[in-house]
Amino acid sequence: MRIGFDAKRIFQNATGLGNYSRSVVKNLAEKFPENEYVLFTPNAQNILPFKAESNVRTVIGRGSVWRSFGIRRDIVKNKIDVYHGLSNELPFSINKTDAKSVVTIHDLIFEHFPHHYPGVDRTLYDVKSKFAVNHADIIVAASESTKNDIVNYYHIAPERIQVIYQSCDDVFYQTEDADLSSYNLPAEFILYVGSVTERKNLLAVCKSYMLIPDTQKIPCVIIGNGKRYAEEVKKFIAEHHLQKWFYFHENIPTPLLPTFYRKATCFIYPSLYEGFGIPVLEAMVCNCPVITSNISSLPEVGGDAAIYFDPNKPADIAAKLLMVLTDSNLRNDMIARGKTRLPHFEKGILAEQMMQVYR
Repeated sequence: MRIGFDAKRIFQNATGLGNYSRSVVKNLAEKFPENEYVLFTPNAQNILPFKAESNVRTVIGRGSVWRSFGIRRDIVKNKIDVYHGLSNELPFSINKTDAKSVVTIHDLIFEHFPHHYPGVDRTLYDVKSKFAVNHADIIVAASESTKNDIVNYYHIAPERIQVIYQSCDDVFYQTEDADLSSYNLPAEFILYVGSVTERKNLLAVCKSYMLIPDTQKIPCVIIGNGKRYAEEVKKFIAEHHLQKWFYFHENIPTPLLPTFYRKATCFIYPSLYEGFGIPVLEAMVCNCPVITSNISSLPEVGGDAAIYFDPNKPADIAAKLLMVLTDSNLRNDMIARGKTRLPHFEKGILAEQMMQVYR
């Protein structure tokens, strides 16, 4: 079988959708070497950001318009059997080829939080997602939560949607710690990993710190980039004299993240919506207890290993933080439960599920 992929994210996104796209292709190429995997990318200066198997090759196109329209000729020319849109969209000309089509829908954030997006962007995302789910032969959803969103927002029959979870990058399974001495980390800390944006809701954690006695607080180390909302968070911290409790770090290389997770007392993820929420999985892989929101896909990932709070209630966040910080037995139990969750996200199993979709 010859399987084609929308590979823009593989080459151009260092995190998020890029990580997902790279893991799908790498895992399939390793587990099913009998197939050929063709990466369609719109940008000529790209270099494949991982070591390609002999059964992976690249077709370079001619920009974003090509990716949505002109790619049809290349799909036909390369005799693609199945074309997989890895990030919420398919070429508008896909039905003019003989290839079967699959699209992965990661989330419908722009439907839940339209005010977070410029009008033009929101319209474009909506048009592309609607086209993809209405024309794909099979839809892959990142979670049951995302599947429900697809059904509710786009009125798609549930039987057309297959839920396949994400795997975790191999680096998180490595157990050798990196040297973090240059980061001047506190002896004990709570860890936050993710962009510092309104949807990620870090301000709620800052507000919860005002409700915890100083004698029971430990610092929070924040790994993530942000702009306007990040400045809002820092302003709140300064106005309420919380500076000594929050450490900000940007652009941390991925290979260092597992050590941050392993050194943390616990991981907190107060997001208001996630299509999957891969930092929760990363933390569990690294034996870090997880405290997270009780909404969207997060309970699917954390299962019975995580402690959940209402992300809109700082008092609930404070209560759950105190519960975990003051009980080492609970933390050990959360770590143990996390290990039992990991088979649900094992890359070989997920690759098999995806191959069944293609077949």
